[in-house]
Amino acid sequence: MELNLAEIILESKPDKFWKILRQIGVNNAVGVLPRAYTDWRNSVEDYPWNYFPLLKYKNMLEESGLNLIAIEDNPPMENIIYGTNQRDKEMEYIYKLIENMGKLNIKIWCYNWMAGNGWCRSRPDIIGKNGEYVSGFNEKDIENVEPPLTGKITSDQLWKNLEYFLENIMPVAEDNDVKLAMHPDDPPLKNFRGVDRIINSIESYDKLLNLKKSEYNGITLCQGNFTLMTDDLPSVIRHFGQKIFFVHFRDVNGDKHNFQETLVGNGKTDLKKCMDAYNDIDYRGIMRVDHTPTLEGDSEIIPGYSYSGRIYSIGYLKGLYSQFK
Repeated sequence: MELNLAEIILESKPDKFWKILRQIGVNNAVGVLPRAYTDWRNSVEDYPWNYFPLLKYKNMLEESGLNLIAIEDNPPMENIIYGTNQRDKEMEYIYKLIENMGKLNIKIWCYNWMAGNGWCRSRPDIIGKNGEYVSGFNEKDIENVEPPLTGKITSDQLWKNLEYFLENIMPVAEDNDVKLAMHPDDPPLKNFRGVDRIINSIESYDKLLNLKKSEYNGITLCQGNFTLMTDDLPSVIRHFGQKIFFVHFRDVNGDKHNFQETLVGNGKTDLKKCMDAYNDIDYRGIMRVDHTPTLEGDSEIIPGYSYSGRIYSIGYLKGLYSQFK
């Protein structure tokens, strides 16, 4: 096993957090698309997935000592996911992203197949038992919430559209040496706000991997979601083995219908056994921490991405890994 530790970068310009990351031994970055405007006119010269914006973004990170190794963001994809007559235009966006990632030696793209909604926490500011703020989800909170603006879609349609996507994108990924790592539905429910979901179980990931067999078709194993799909996460890690390209190291308490995020070590998952499982499969992909509580006096860009919470989790993760050194 080799720990390729990275951290997601949410800031659009160099930040003191970037220096702290280097000081605690994190030299790799998981990036988002550079969407910031270049000046006060808010003019758009390029799409953020075009080569020049990505090049400038990568250079900025490298000048701060961080190596950009993955993108966890995407161009517009709703027409692809819904299978509308506009999807080919969006496919061109994805082709361009993958091609430019290949040119810039960015090897992992983390994407998802959530129709109409991204990841959701219905309660972003729950006060934890020690006064920390945690994010959570309760399905009862969305019982009377209307469907999203994009409307409803069935699971059969989602699988059909995913097959079309993989058939067309996988040759581009292979040609450009960029691996595609599917993130689970978050939360991993069968239906969310009246819209079906399909990437929400161990069986659905087996189906995904068989839908288009390729060395470049793989998994983002977001532990907080996967532990809501199974009571034996270590066995799932061993089951998927080298198809795991990217790990989100985090934990929760509860079930998929009602859960709260926790500091690592305080959740429902035996993280020591998970690390043993990664070692058993000789995992050498990327790991980053994710969805941490906001501690006293800390700040956050969005709930779940506070600074002290992430630093704590990085230390915890490095401590678990140290047994194998």
